[in-house]
Amino acid sequence: MKKLLIFSIITHLLLTINSSATNQNPDEANNKNGKTLKIGVLLPLSGKYEDVGQSFLKAIQLALHDIKNKNITIYPKDNKGNALDSYLAAKEFDELGIEIVIGPIFYNNIERLHEIKNITFISFTNNTQNIPENVIAFGINIESQIYALKKYFDEIKVSKTLLLSPESEFIYQSESVAKKDMLKFYRTYKYDVNPKKITGNIEKITKYRDRKKDLERRIKILEKSDLYKDQQELKKLEQMHTLGKVNFDSVVIIDFGERLKSVLTSFMFSDVSSNEVNFFTINQWFDKSFFNENAMQNLHFPSINLKNLLKFNKRYLNSFDEKPNEVSILAYDALGLIYYCWINNNNQFTLNQLYKKEGFKGLHGEFFIKNNISHQKLKIYKVEEKKFVKVY
Repeated sequence: MKKLLIFSIITHLLLTINSSATNQNPDEANNKNGKTLKIGVLLPLSGKYEDVGQSFLKAIQLALHDIKNKNITIYPKDNKGNALDSYLAAKEFDELGIEIVIGPIFYNNIERLHEIKNITFISFTNNTQNIPENVIAFGINIESQIYALKKYFDEIKVSKTLLLSPESEFIYQSESVAKKDMLKFYRTYKYDVNPKKITGNIEKITKYRDRKKDLERRIKILEKSDLYKDQQELKKLEQMHTLGKVNFDSVVIIDFGERLKSVLTSFMFSDVSSNEVNFFTINQWFDKSFFNENAMQNLHFPSINLKNLLKFNKRYLNSFDEKPNEVSILAYDALGLIYYCWINNNNQFTLNQLYKKEGFKGLHGEFFIKNNISHQKLKIYKVEEKKFVKVY
């Protein structure tokens, strides 16, 4: 079994390391050779996305506080959430001799960073298309989510899975990844983004009207019979809305927010129960509004380590008297990752440290970096009785 390099644990931080890495105490290493670690931080600290950037910065500061190493200095710069300011700030980092930068957050901010060849950027984008060689996509990406679903599907042995999605660029990327990772779909469907038309689309997919007519026909036949068994069956059917099961056992819905709720509600109105069919989606961050929707019960989704996320959120709240951005835990882990690589390489940061085959374990879970992409080993959760329950 491969040994995992563990680099971040809240309260102790950092470094419980397996035998493949040094057993050096971080405190002993603080002044080992007098070398310092300079880390650039490139975030939107003003403008439209200021709240997001400030939350990420505070998560980084929290990690820095936990490390307690005076030889580490961060250099925050405001990119205002755009590509030009990201590029200009990166040039300033380069002049300061900084070799590693946490950020930017958004995919459209990285378009000119390939020109700054001396710096590696740990970006929080979850878009893995056309990533420059000096940028690592550290966000929770579609590839990792689809892979987690594939493993779970193999475990529960589903055989007839529908893929449902609206028309969008993101959806095409998701479907491409799904096919590449050999997730086999029984059928694929596109539905109208107009909420008023979604129900009609789902009725066709589930053959709701045919199943309803089958029920009505059977009831008419039984009403003409005086046999006891037929009367008992009639009583049972009169409590039902349709007759016959659907021809699929699972559904993957690649959508978000209110539209996702509309799709699931349409399945419920089409008499398809989540007790009989497994429903899955992606890109969810433990949205508690799901608890208030009957249609969302038993919805499954891949995500990060919930237990650690709750601990991080509580710690952040106690430290800053406010709730963190839902993905700022990744900024905490990015600082921990850089520190781990630095302190276990004689207080020197080299790029190859990030690509250890053994992988790492941060607060958000296990991951490894390959081809400039962070591949996360995600868990599968489902909504159940106003809780998020880990099922895999």
